[in-house]
Amino acid sequence: MNQRNTDVLVDVTSLISAEDFLLSQNRSAPPKDPFARQCFVEVVQSLIFMSAVHVAHPVLLAPQAADFGDRPLLLRELMRTGLLQPLRLDAEQQASAERLESSAIHDLQSVHGVTSMARFVEQTFACDRASVGGQQALSRRIRDWSGFQEGQVRSTAGHHTERIPTRDGVEEDAFGEWARAAAVMLHGALSDIAAPGQGNYLMATLARGMKYRARAESCGISYQSHPMRRDFSLTFDLTRDGADDDEVLNLIQAVRGIHATLSQAAGQEEVHRTRLLQLELPLLGGRLWSPDETGTRNDRDWVAFVVARIRDYRSRAAELRRAVERCVTAEDYVRLARDIEGVKRQLLERLGLRRVELSAIERELVGSVDSVGSMVTGVPVVSGLWFGARSLSKQFGFAGAQPYQRFLYREFVGAWKRAGR
Repeated sequence: MNQRNTDVLVDVTSLISAEDFLLSQNRSAPPKDPFARQCFVEVVQSLIFMSAVHVAHPVLLAPQAADFGDRPLLLRELMRTGLLQPLRLDAEQQASAERLESSAIHDLQSVHGVTSMARFVEQTFACDRASVGGQQALSRRIRDWSGFQEGQVRSTAGHHTERIPTRDGVEEDAFGEWARAAAVMLHGALSDIAAPGQGNYLMATLARGMKYRARAESCGISYQSHPMRRDFSLTFDLTRDGADDDEVLNLIQAVRGIHATLSQAAGQEEVHRTRLLQLELPLLGGRLWSPDETGTRNDRDWVAFVVARIRDYRSRAAELRRAVERCVTAEDYVRLARDIEGVKRQLLERLGLRRVELSAIERELVGSVDSVGSMVTGVPVVSGLWFGARSLSKQFGFAGAQPYQRFLYREFVGAWKRAGR
């Protein structure tokens, strides 16, 4: 059977943010990195859904595991267990990456590049003005991230300086040169979104995302960037020319959409429970541990404990992952999306969020039972019991023939039950 490669490339920055969320949970403290939970969710989902997950080195094109340093602990443990591999480019891929990187540098060094960077800074404040409720301002998030990187990453032995051993933490290549120049040119604007003295480091982090995108494209895989890099990369409209990845991402969105549909159907009465559902389900980046398991291990042992849980859950989700990999044609994607929609419909019925409708024949049978029960003395009226049994059989039984449908069904039902405890 034809099978598609759904490998994905992540960056060290995302793993650093995800680790901060993990460690904060163990310490029962809020994370210091404002992108921590989002990155944790996205990393976990990649490990569950994708064929393989690779990580890019900021300087080396064919790195070994040891080239990444001793930190972050999450990266080291994922590599040790085989869940994460260094992205290693062969000679042909390196030549392709160099061409793509040269094109990216040309864009950055053009007027369009400076304009895009200025627009990115402006957009952070536009997002701030548009935010509602208690949402944290984007400019504040970037500034807090910048401070977190300076205090927890660059100053930690075996961490960033192992990968980029320069005085300012910026690589000595064309991307680094551009970052330093851009930081000088946009000094005034950057002072509002970067920690003091961290403008060039922020610029280098954003530009490095374009480097990683070029490497991913040269290998024919997708690049899942850190959230902060995402908008900046999209500003340059760097899209891959190879296989369209939208279908895979849409299918993942379809699985996420199950939660959204349940939330909408549950309404205000169950709003807290549907929020808990998301936190209880690893498929959505939810809990892989129970609250009473936190605070009992040191950082290294805690990360190893959670990675083992991720590995086990990835194994449990193998059928779902293979279903995505088997999608080669457009018809395959439509068929899988339809199957996921079938799980959604049955969940709505199983969880009591949508009334189970009887067929015309079933309604006729219920009507005949009603008439018999009402005409014959001494015969109990059983239509209600029959209807209840029919409803329960629909609710508790899942008719889906595909193993990945049954997996999704069980996972959502189990998380719903846990959310109601």
